[in-house]
Amino acid sequence: MLDQKTLVKNIMTGKDGKLLIVIDNKSEELLEIDTYSIKGNYTNLDYQPVGSYQKFGVPSDVSYTLTFTEAVVRDDVIMAPLLEAAAAGKNISFSFRATAQRPDGTSQTLALDDCIPDGEFDLMTLTPGEVIKRNHSYRVNSAPTWLDKLAGF
Repeated sequence: MLDQKTLVKNIMTGKDGKLLIVIDNKSEELLEIDTYSIKGNYTNLDYQPVGSYQKFGVPSDVSYTLTFTEAVVRDDVIMAPLLEAAAAGKNISFSFRATAQRPDGTSQTLALDDCIPDGEFDLMTLTPGEVIKRNHSYRVNSAPTWLDKLAGF
């Protein structure tokens, strides 16, 4: 049974998470990432049978996205391969791992494979007195999978 004291001791915050990129089957932590978000978008179709006042939702599809913001420290891990692929007339995909660790040491890891660039990317945006950052957006072209899941107490 979960009690309030155990709950509060094990609540995670942003400092407990990491985003990693998989290169040559090795995960490398992206230390320059200050925020990231992984979202699922479920779509339903409307169906209203004849004689029914109510409309119903019929499951149609799901898509997943990964967005993150990075402080500009290096270009070789993501930006160089991305621009090189574009110059060659090709697309590129990446694999990421999102992790979070509870204070009790247990953790969760979500695998995000086949991530392709989606939408607008910051190549270089500068504001005087601010940290130089880039926004990234990816469509995750495979269902995210749990490599490690958080269990109850």
